[in-house]
Amino acid sequence: MDTRIIDEAIDKYVQERKKKGRKSASEKFLAHVYLKHRGDELLLFMKKVGGLSRYYINFLKVMENPFKGPEFAWFASMISIGVVSFYLMLQEDCQLLGIVLFAGTIVHAWSLICEVAKKWLDIGVTIAIYREIIELVESEVGEAG
Repeated sequence: MDTRIIDEAIDKYVQERKKKGRKSASEKFLAHVYLKHRGDELLLFMKKVGGLSRYYINFLKVMENPFKGPEFAWFASMISIGVVSFYLMLQEDCQLLGIVLFAGTIVHAWSLICEVAKKWLDIGVTIAIYREIIELVESEVGEAG
């Protein structure tokens, strides 16, 4: 069975869940699955959906850490620019440049905080949706089995 088909079914559930809610997404997901798959193929498909959802949860838990992505490099560059700007503020002839650089560093630090918070929120919601998929699949497999 092609993982692309499984991934598409999961993606449709996630998109529907974000737009219209759990009940609508569950109904459409189950309708899609029952129309496309029959008998043993249905059970196999549901198990693979659960397995792929678990894989995505584990992957997203790793990516949730801001020090594993580009945010760490952004943070490190802000610290280095902040140190240089502080040094420039101590020099009388470059004080204005240091103040401007430090102000820019503060603005970018706020932007980084907002970006990390948004990322954590999105990943947390997506993990919760994948857990819903696992619960849905397990309940359906339990009824079928």
